[in-house]
Amino acid sequence: MNQNKNISETLSWTAQSHIQPKRSPIWYLFFALVSLGLLAYAIYTRSPLTLITFFLIIVVLLIVSVQPSAEIQYKITKTGITAGHVIYPFKVIKTFWIVYNPPQVKTLNFETSAYINNKITLQLGKQDPVELKQVLGRYLPEDLDKEESLSETLARKLKI
Repeated sequence: MNQNKNISETLSWTAQSHIQPKRSPIWYLFFALVSLGLLAYAIYTRSPLTLITFFLIIVVLLIVSVQPSAEIQYKITKTGITAGHVIYPFKVIKTFWIVYNPPQVKTLNFETSAYINNKITLQLGKQDPVELKQVLGRYLPEDLDKEESLSETLARKLKI
């Protein structure tokens, strides 16, 4: 008898595209002071390349930090994973792992065969991670050794 009889072939849920941390005015003040300090250092060292690099990093961080989170429909089917209008076929996904440490981190992560941007992170929202593992386990290998990366942890703690 099949023990996985009650596990559905498809799974769908809705969650935010990314977690929007709450930032206090002190966070913005600290960000401004650090930014001004980096720009002042680049000017002091008379390094135009450093100045341009720091300026671009600051602009990108500001854009990312104020970008609103959107509600996304996620879906697992027999052929792949869909996130909104983007489809990731199982044939391009190497492995998956779930980082579940509520309430801070609840993500489905997977690695694709793409050369650049090969690590994809999707928010779980209220989706049951055990059910998700059971469904994805039918199609993909799970990497039990992977965890939240240092850059993701640092970005979360710094509220970026």
